[in-house]
Amino acid sequence: MGLDLSRLEKVKRRGSSVIARCPACAESGGDHKGEHLIINDAGQFGCVLFPGQSGQQHRQRIFELAGIKETPGKVFEIRKPPPLASRAMVIQKDILGHLGRIQSTHARKIFKSCLNENEHRTQEEPLNTVPSVPEQDDIGPRPF
Repeated sequence: MGLDLSRLEKVKRRGSSVIARCPACAESGGDHKGEHLIINDAGQFGCVLFPGQSGQQHRQRIFELAGIKETPGKVFEIRKPPPLASRAMVIQKDILGHLGRIQSTHARKIFKSCLNENEHRTQEEPLNTVPSVPEQDDIGPRPF
C-alpha cells in the first residue's frame, strides 16, 4: 500500500526518496513550500512535523487523501498444453531394435524366419568370424 504520486502536489525527487506537499498539512492550511511529506524507495512515508508514534493519526489521514487503496490483483491463467499430433500416432516397435543388439533388429528377425521356413541351410554361422593368423614355421618368419 503506497501513495499515488499523481494525487500529491509539488513532487520532487531527491536521491532515492520523494519529497512532496503533505496533503494532511495542506488540508489544514500548512506546508506551503511542499517539503513535509517524505516517501522512501520502499514506499514508506511520513510527515516531518509528526514523526514516530505521535504521527500515526496524521499518516492515516495522508493515506486517506492520497493512498492507493486497491492493488491490482495478479491474474493467473492456467494454460492447458495443446494436444500433440505425435501422441495420437503409434510408432511401430522394434523397427531398428536397440542400438548395439543385433539379435533384436528387424533384418535379423526376417533372416531367421526365412531359415526356419526353408531349412536348406545346414551349417550355422561360425562363432569365430575373425580369420586365423598363420603361425610361424620351423624355418622362420617369411620375407615380405
